[in-house]
Amino acid sequence: MAFDFSRPHIWALALGITVVLFACAPVRAQQPFTVEPLVSPAPGSSLTGNLVASDTGLYLSWLESLDEGHAFRFAMWDGQTFSEPLTIHTSAAFFANWADFGSMLPFADNRLAAHWLEKAANGTYQYDIWMSVSDDGGTTWGAPQRPHRDGTLSEHGFVSLAEYGKSGFAGVWLDGRKFRKGARDNEMSLMFTTFADGGFQAEHQLDGRICECCQTGMARTADGLLIAYRDRSSDEIRDISVVRYVDGTWTEPVTLHEDGWQIPGCPVNGPQVVADGDRLAVGWFSASGGDPRVQAKFSRDSGASFSEVIRVDDGHPVGRVDIEMLGGATVMTWLERGEGGEGAVKLRRVSPSGGPSPSHSIAHTGSGRASGFPRMAVFGGDIYVTWTEAYTREGSSQVRIAKVTVE
Repeated sequence: MAFDFSRPHIWALALGITVVLFACAPVRAQQPFTVEPLVSPAPGSSLTGNLVASDTGLYLSWLESLDEGHAFRFAMWDGQTFSEPLTIHTSAAFFANWADFGSMLPFADNRLAAHWLEKAANGTYQYDIWMSVSDDGGTTWGAPQRPHRDGTLSEHGFVSLAEYGKSGFAGVWLDGRKFRKGARDNEMSLMFTTFADGGFQAEHQLDGRICECCQTGMARTADGLLIAYRDRSSDEIRDISVVRYVDGTWTEPVTLHEDGWQIPGCPVNGPQVVADGDRLAVGWFSASGGDPRVQAKFSRDSGASFSEVIRVDDGHPVGRVDIEMLGGATVMTWLERGEGGEGAVKLRRVSPSGGPSPSHSIAHTGSGRASGFPRMAVFGGDIYVTWTEAYTREGSSQVRIAKVTVE
């Protein structure tokens, strides 16, 4: 069965990755990472793997192709084995997309939240966000709810979730209620809401003109939430901006770094953010001036200020960044372009004082949107990486996972 991996507004640099693990070959002693492939609980008809960790488990989620439609499923890793996969939601109307995909979030009182995307009408990019909550570890799920209540047949996606308050969570997304045929402003917006007492609260617009289809990133710091996203100026500068929720108020958007990337369409290459207390790091991709690069900035005051920019890549990046903290270190992954359209998923530690450490190839890669975006999570002192092994939109597709141990 063919998957719908199409994407709106894609102009350039929308390259996918197909990852085949180096894996069983031993890693040289001087390399500080050991890669161990795990038996994936996802079947051969799976795609768009994602990871999130709690203190007690690592959750791998994916979409699984059915005879009609898809199932959104997950399995939990306890450090030794994966649980039997459980189903969050099944639908014939899933928006199965290489860049915009579902996620999970463990939050207060051992509950789980999950989000996915479903088509709202026959238009390719008329789709909604749906979310559900489980109180029993994912065995059963509550009635799905939409965080947006605009009622328009438009694009809603690229969601990030984070814990919020004592018993709820927050969600941020790209909202197309004004970015559609016949809309007065015709701009994509950044919208935010919270979930508490069994339902979603009022929506808030955080930025009224942003890039149309880049991922968002959100993290909870010691001082409040920080959201990173790709902005869009009136003259098509699409650099990364951040907004913060501090003392009960949202700040105005602030440009993270003046890349000056002018591009007349979405590059589908959003930022990622991670925080631990007042320590925070943002990773992103830019190709301003025809110089593609992966970059990072760090903060020690919950994002109120940032250090100087650090270049992370090895000279020929495609992007597709992810970022995590492991103890006192920050780790980034990205896709580096190689010979003949091939490449490698790279991993390296990055420090605001010491800069980047030597990079390490975690996996071989190929081109094509079908392989989607690799994702990372940290659990039990180890790094876990997931990816979709797929070479063409019409071919086979399977979510894979590996454990990366820091020696």
